[in-house]
Amino acid sequence: MEPRWYKIWPMWVPKTLEVDKPPSEHLREWARYTPDRTALSFYGRDITYSELNSMIDRLAWGLVELGLAKGDRVAIQMENCPQFVISYFATLRAGGVVVAVSPMFKAAEIEYELSDAGAEILIAADSLYPETEKVRSRTKLKAVVLTSMADFLPAEPILPFPEVTGKEKVAFIDTIGFMGLLEKSPDKPICNVDDLKTELAVLQYTGGTTGTPKGAMISHHALGCALLGTMYWWHDREDDVFLGIAPFFHAMGQVTLMGAPLVSGGQVVILSRFVPRVAASAIERYKVTFWVAATPMIIGLLGLPDVSHYDFTSLRCITTGGAAIPVELQKKLGEAAPRAVITEGYGLSETIVQGGAVTPLHQHRPGYVGIPGLASDIKIMDRQTGRELGPNEEGEIIIKSPSMMLGYWNKPEETQEMLRHGWLYTGDVGLMDEDGYVKLLGRTRELIKCSGYSVFPADVEDLLFKHPAVREAAVIGVADPYRGESVKAFVVLKDEHRGSVTEDDILDWSKENMAAYKRPRFIEFRQELPKSAAGKLLRRILAEEERQRSK
Repeated sequence: MEPRWYKIWPMWVPKTLEVDKPPSEHLREWARYTPDRTALSFYGRDITYSELNSMIDRLAWGLVELGLAKGDRVAIQMENCPQFVISYFATLRAGGVVVAVSPMFKAAEIEYELSDAGAEILIAADSLYPETEKVRSRTKLKAVVLTSMADFLPAEPILPFPEVTGKEKVAFIDTIGFMGLLEKSPDKPICNVDDLKTELAVLQYTGGTTGTPKGAMISHHALGCALLGTMYWWHDREDDVFLGIAPFFHAMGQVTLMGAPLVSGGQVVILSRFVPRVAASAIERYKVTFWVAATPMIIGLLGLPDVSHYDFTSLRCITTGGAAIPVELQKKLGEAAPRAVITEGYGLSETIVQGGAVTPLHQHRPGYVGIPGLASDIKIMDRQTGRELGPNEEGEIIIKSPSMMLGYWNKPEETQEMLRHGWLYTGDVGLMDEDGYVKLLGRTRELIKCSGYSVFPADVEDLLFKHPAVREAAVIGVADPYRGESVKAFVVLKDEHRGSVTEDDILDWSKENMAAYKRPRFIEFRQELPKSAAGKLLRRILAEEERQRSK
């Protein structure tokens, strides 16, 4: 019997999916078919498919020359830029595994991720390297390749470049220049991938029930399913223009605004950061057709006082994620971009985006995140009995998808907890209606969603414990009309610091030691924290207290 969502299945989307080559080889084909078509645009610097393909091959050979062997992990840390795209696909062609590190990470966060992945090569923006330099000796890094935004910026950018993003070249000892490595490497094809289903392409770091970041192991086959599935679902074409603002280190940006557009032969307009007026100008100048945006980006764009003066009629699709878009905001977005179809979606890093639920084009159902994606299946299960529930019954969302992870890197116990009998148990609560539309009702793993980013309480708590005055800490999410949720930390100070350390001191320290999206925005000092008889921290009590206050 066919799944019930097949009766509303988009006519242009196949129901089965074949992946017969690594994703980077689709890009190679476009370089052969349409060598002079623009693949990437970066503040006025255009890169053709032929140029991009050549630079990917050159860097892949350069990585091999640096000692990269099949399966070795390569960390990439930079904001959105052409170098990220080149590094990503070069690592895949060289047979390496991409570990995309947040450019917002501080030294302790970088050290953990690099050490956990066992990365031996880092390709990074020079402006971000000082944080890594602090901990490099405690990692397995053997080679560091640095690039500057200036390497690919035009002499006179046609769009304002963010002042906070470093664009002046900075030199560091014991590092290798990105451009020099490209220039000295051979320009010839390379693809060191043999088994699509068993060889890893990406370690996509996420968090889990404990909050400890874990590397979701994504094979070349799973990545190919995600990219091709996304291309089919959104009807991506070679004449589409994608606005590449969503971070490429994050699964959503990586798949929907970088990988799938290049697999489909389209053009990606890359902006290193979201600045509302620059984004509006880019949409108008390049006649952008497709954009994936977290809710705060939509709010920022529509908040421009002269937003009605911009021409957004080229947009055919705007997809949102990270936090639900209020109906009123959807209405305003529809007025600003009258030809755009507004859609939503739901997924996890463990399913590399396409494996979750997505809205069929032209069939958005307010309050629902969509139907199971291409070749995917979703069930709603009763957590107590393990029984599959019927339409509109609330239970745990479980997923089966070809774009699903193989497991967590070096974490067999966590893998067994998450993957059971071929299904991924998300820990999220939802329901599915008669047509297969999924509604997300809550997350049982205490996940906090800040501006589309996943924040895990234990991760922030572990970082807070590094403050010399903190004895205990508990973190919850609190409602934020702009970011969806913000982090609030309840802190118990050590006796000797009470009265001398203030809430602002902890907030200032957090700014220096945590990525912006995860740092606490509110601090509340407590004499003690609620715990169970076994001594387990009870965050739910703090969350309930916060909800009562906000009534």
